[in-house]
Amino acid sequence: MSILTRLQATILGILVWAAALFFAPWFYIDSFEYPKAIFLIIATGLLTVITLAQLILGNAPFSWKKIPIEIKLLGGMVFAECIAFAFSTNHSLSLAGAPYRFQGLIGELTLAVFFLNAIHIFRNLLNAPAQKKTSPLRDFFAWVVGSAVITSCVSLLPFFIDTSFLSLAAFKNRAYGTFGNPNYLAVFLIGLTPLLSIFFASKYRIVRAIAYISFAIILVTLFLTGCRSAWIALIAGLVVAAILTIKKKRSYKMLLIISIIIAIMISIFVFQRYNETKIFHRLSLTEDNTGSVTTRLYLQEAGLKLFLTRPVFGIGQDTIVDQIEPYLPEYLKANSVFYIDRTHNEFLDVLVMQGMVGFLAYISFWVVLIWNAMKHYLHKKYKKDESDREKIFLLCLASILAILLYYAMNFATISGNILLYLLAGYIIAEQYITPSRQS
Repeated sequence: MSILTRLQATILGILVWAAALFFAPWFYIDSFEYPKAIFLIIATGLLTVITLAQLILGNAPFSWKKIPIEIKLLGGMVFAECIAFAFSTNHSLSLAGAPYRFQGLIGELTLAVFFLNAIHIFRNLLNAPAQKKTSPLRDFFAWVVGSAVITSCVSLLPFFIDTSFLSLAAFKNRAYGTFGNPNYLAVFLIGLTPLLSIFFASKYRIVRAIAYISFAIILVTLFLTGCRSAWIALIAGLVVAAILTIKKKRSYKMLLIISIIIAIMISIFVFQRYNETKIFHRLSLTEDNTGSVTTRLYLQEAGLKLFLTRPVFGIGQDTIVDQIEPYLPEYLKANSVFYIDRTHNEFLDVLVMQGMVGFLAYISFWVVLIWNAMKHYLHKKYKKDESDREKIFLLCLASILAILLYYAMNFATISGNILLYLLAGYIIAEQYITPSRQS
């Protein structure tokens, strides 16, 4: 593996860790995504410079016909983002993004460039010769999954150490750690949890032990976030992966993992039913928890009404906060508890902010990527020494599905998007592998 590729992989890994651990203590509650957004821009800039240098020095032939359909659809997404910005009702807000989000035009274009860099880096990792005991690809994902374990441990500390810093009182005893919000932590964890199972079958006992302990720590942390939609999304993503495995290999091993997760959830629900606790309160089925679901329905209804005001090109990135209040029920208007800048459905958010043009571009990109990935997994015959690549491909697909399903019940985050486009980059790199590897 070349020095430049190693450097790129290192920057990519540090970016994932930064998405988990970077925050500014003095304003982490109000603008907790800001340090993550800044580092994403800086890291993507560095990666782009190195990638361009490799492409120029490599003098590789270029052909529009060989560009994957997913990258062409990405171009459609970028075009839709620019059009939404052009027709925005608040250009300054749409450029940099609103507080809590920072998902304006700059951030969205950065993600597109980051995605292209991820494809290039993963193709280089796939081309790198495997070592006797490990491989660059496996090492990279071990490094990335480690960020979920460490951030889980940090998030658990307030449960054992009474401190005003990262106090659990900020979110009614829900874990949130360095993310400033329990939901943001939850989507990061479900994006990496499936990948941990790569190491369950390691030939080294110590690696297997660490993997199982890490799995338990992450599941406990995920429970303590109190994010119900994250559990639904994670299980759904794993179920799809299990179905694909059964269809291709007649293997039922993944169903065991799903069964364990479901059994734990049922135990929590039963426990909460007969022993009310603050820790598992949001995971109960008691009547006072239905307010969250009702509020989300009101938000989505308001979002649809707002969409109808500008249905073609949308109202502009991150401008929902300025315009949704007239469509909200009275108890949500000017409510100090709620900061409403999303509809709790990322796909509806895209529809509102970018109109039908942006929505169709966004949906087309992810539907085609997932469909092609499923076909690739089912029809690709991997060699015995490529078993790691096959597992990683399937688990990346499961993680992507989990994040997108979570987005359908929640909203996008910078840390979630970093994982989403990182894993999508691997999916594309694996499908459209370089000729040098095939030879």
